[in-house]
Amino acid sequence: MFNEEFKKKDLENLAAKRKENEDYILVRDYIREIDIGAFQSEYGVKQRVSFNVILEVNSNNYEMHDDVDRVLSYDNIIEIIEDEINQKRVALLETLAEQIALSCLCLQSVITATVRIEKLDRGIGKLGVQISRTQAQMQRVQRNINALNSGNLVIRTRVPNAGLLFISNWMLRSENIYTLENFFSSSKMTWIMCLPEIFNKFSEMDSVTHTEILTMAIAQNAYRLSKKFKDWQLARNKTEVVFLLKEGVNCIWCPTDNYKFSKEDMFLNNKFALNMACHLTKELLMKEIYLFEQDKLSDVLTKDINKKGVIVKYCSR
Repeated sequence: MFNEEFKKKDLENLAAKRKENEDYILVRDYIREIDIGAFQSEYGVKQRVSFNVILEVNSNNYEMHDDVDRVLSYDNIIEIIEDEINQKRVALLETLAEQIALSCLCLQSVITATVRIEKLDRGIGKLGVQISRTQAQMQRVQRNINALNSGNLVIRTRVPNAGLLFISNWMLRSENIYTLENFFSSSKMTWIMCLPEIFNKFSEMDSVTHTEILTMAIAQNAYRLSKKFKDWQLARNKTEVVFLLKEGVNCIWCPTDNYKFSKEDMFLNNKFALNMACHLTKELLMKEIYLFEQDKLSDVLTKDINKKGVIVKYCSR
C-alpha cells in the first residue's frame, strides 16, 4: 500500500536517509473528476480519480534555510497533475502515472517519483496502479517538457485573470485611497500590488550596494498599506503570491531579504522598486505590468522595460 511504502521509506530507512541526505515531499488523496478509461462505457463520462505522489529529493543541493521559494512546493506537484490531465485523453492509468512521474523528475533535485492513481467509482473499493521512476530512467527517456526551472520555485503556467499593478506613493496618499478602493472593487481581475519604497528619499540610494535596505523600505510600505486594505493579504515570497492569486485573493507584495533579487536583475537606474516589480512580473510568467495613468513612465523607461519582454499598460482610475 502507498501508506506502507511511505512508512517504509521514512522510518525503516531513516539511518540511510540521514546518510544520503534524501528527503521526501508528498501530495496525498488529491481527487479530480476526469475522463479516463479503456472501456466504451468510460468514454465521455467523468469519474473520480485519486492521485498520490511521493518525490524523493536530494537535499545536498541546498544549504540549511527557511525560504519557501527555494524548496519544491506542493503546488509544483499539483500543477504537474493538472497539466497532465488537461492533455489529450488517455485510456490507461499507467500512461497517466508515467507522464506525471516523468514530469516530476524534471523538477530540480528530484531523485525518484512514486505515483499512485486510483479510480474511486469503478465497482467496489479502489482500482488503480502505482509506479516508481528514477532520475536514471528519466535520462534514458527522450521527453520534451515545457517547464520553467529557475532553481527555486517552478512556475509552469501563468495564473489566469491576474495582474501586477505598480503604484506610486502619490497614489497612496489618503485622498487617493478611495479611488484605489473603487478601482479594485470594480475590477474583475485578481491583483498583486507592488509598491515603491516607503519614503522617496530611499530612491536616492544606490540600488546595488543598498539592496537589503531598499527591500525593507518596500516591505514597510506594504505593512502600512495593509492597515488600510485589510481584506488584502501580504505576500512575502513568490510561492505565496502564486497561491493567493490562484485562490482569487488580492495581495500586496511584501518582499523579505530571502527573495532572490540581485544586481544582475537590475536594469533600470535608480528605480529599484519598479525594477523588482518588473522582475516579479516575468517570474510569474505575466506579460504586462500595470500602472495608473497618473504614474505614466517616460518613453526611455518604457522602452527599457519592453526590451525585457514586459509590456507597460495603464489603468484609468
